[in-house]
Amino acid sequence: MRGRWGACRDRGVVTTVLAGFLSLPIPLIIAICVLVPVAIVVPIVLKVTDSHVLGDGDNGYEGLVALFGFVGTAFALLLAFIIVNVQTEQSSAQSTLFSETSTMESMLKEVKAFDPKLTPEIKALVLNYLDVVRANEIDVSAPSGGDPRAEEAFEKILARMDKLQKDYPGGEAQPVLDEASKLADIRDSRVDTPSGSLDETTTVICIILALITAIVMALLPAPRRWVKWVQSLGVALAVGMVMSLVFYIASDAYTKTAEDQQIKRVEQVKE
Repeated sequence: MRGRWGACRDRGVVTTVLAGFLSLPIPLIIAICVLVPVAIVVPIVLKVTDSHVLGDGDNGYEGLVALFGFVGTAFALLLAFIIVNVQTEQSSAQSTLFSETSTMESMLKEVKAFDPKLTPEIKALVLNYLDVVRANEIDVSAPSGGDPRAEEAFEKILARMDKLQKDYPGGEAQPVLDEASKLADIRDSRVDTPSGSLDETTTVICIILALITAIVMALLPAPRRWVKWVQSLGVALAVGMVMSLVFYIASDAYTKTAEDQQIKRVEQVKE
């Protein structure tokens, strides 16, 4: 029981650290990803070169060569898996949000065409819902199924649509009701869609494999000192750059611009 509590607590720390790291500016994320492996590799290379462990690789280091090949391959495969998954989930979430904001915009236009007198009331409900969604489901990680405050704001829209349907039983308001129904379906899809965030365990394993890859290369022998430095720093920089790509795709800044543009379209309807 105690061990399980400790594991849960550690997982919470990892989640918090990862979320804080992903909220940093992109240049700082890249700098950290690149500088950390370089800082680890440099003292190792200095130690290896000072010990004069240089040669053509026939010094009993075949095991390190095999280890580098295995770890490097595992790192590359896991890296590709993470990038593809996160990118796919991010694109799916962006597409769903685009559909939701487009439907909001269409619903407001249908309301204006149906009865301009209803526009201020329904527009206020839609914009209030949009503000709550932005604050509790977009700018922060929302719970599975959506944030209760956003759900409450959306229920107010649905309640007004029910009243509109009762006020016009002849079906005159059907175009507006159709857009509201479509909006409900899209919201359900969005809140049930993964946000594209990094899995903590997979990310930690990938980071460990990345560092091991750089360290093993730094330990391998080379025929010349300058070759040793080029090999070691080259791998360290490459590892840091590809890891920064992973964190960039999952970062807050990656999706913020696109989300802001989509939300602004709906907000401009009130002008």
